[in-house]
Amino acid sequence: MDKGTLLALLEKFRQGECSVEEEALLSKWLDALEQDDTLPVLSATEMQQIKQDMQQQIWPDPTIRPRRIGLRIARIAAVVVPLIIGGYFAQQYLQHPSRQLAHSSMNWQTVKNTSGQIQRIVLPDHTVALLGPYSTIQYPSLFPGNARPVKLTEGKVFFDVVKDTRPFSVEDNSGIRTTVLGTSFTIEASNALRISRVAVATGKVQVERQGIKPATLGPSQRLTFSEQSVKQDSVAATDLLAWTKGEIILRNATLQDLILTIKNQYGITATTALDVHQGNYTVHIPATMTLQEVLDIIEKISYRPKIHFSMQNDQLRVH
Repeated sequence: MDKGTLLALLEKFRQGECSVEEEALLSKWLDALEQDDTLPVLSATEMQQIKQDMQQQIWPDPTIRPRRIGLRIARIAAVVVPLIIGGYFAQQYLQHPSRQLAHSSMNWQTVKNTSGQIQRIVLPDHTVALLGPYSTIQYPSLFPGNARPVKLTEGKVFFDVVKDTRPFSVEDNSGIRTTVLGTSFTIEASNALRISRVAVATGKVQVERQGIKPATLGPSQRLTFSEQSVKQDSVAATDLLAWTKGEIILRNATLQDLILTIKNQYGITATTALDVHQGNYTVHIPATMTLQEVLDIIEKISYRPKIHFSMQNDQLRVH
């Protein structure tokens, strides 16, 4: 039952129009929320002020309360107050994503995919995350009542986000934060290459980083942050989701795109002295191919610039 429904039932209770079933529903929520310990910690002054504001909305005429509102409705009102507080903090999070509550008190779980296969993870809110090869994410064992924070430490992940009043956000190590309410999107980040990328499959997301104006992305839109630039372009939905189906598809890709793809798929960091913003490569191959097979194909099709690969001390060099 959402906040609006609960407030509507509360009003019916005040008017003496609640059915037995509706009153039982209010009682059930009262019992459940009295045991809820996920609400944000507020100072006594802040809590008292919010309670006074809420009580003014619930009982606009103080002369009515003694006659028509008994102890039970007062207890139910006490349930509504923390619900509104939770909604208030969710709203503040959406308007000011940088003002997140401290995450240090949460019990964070770390999932590291050390294989070359996609790993499927179900988050506490039932959001599905497809964790790419050699990728790592962190998330609380239980999302708090006002947010759904996730951290992408390294790699690539596709999120199919369950709709919820709590904002769902993903932040990488570079400070790129992507916030949604319910959608599906891919986010990838490489600490070694200093690249972060967000691409939307369905719905909308807001992407922001300190010092840069927040951007809203819709379906098939993509935003790439590199060390010295921010680039927005588009990508076909089939290409965007190809990696989740075991394919590698690149169209008109730059050398930077190639290097990032190799890093995410094979866990190998490539370095080069070439201009990574050059190139025009189109690749469509199964992800089951070995790294050497992929490199051989890229060498054959590459031009402007023509590239070659070599391994030195377990590191891939492009020249």
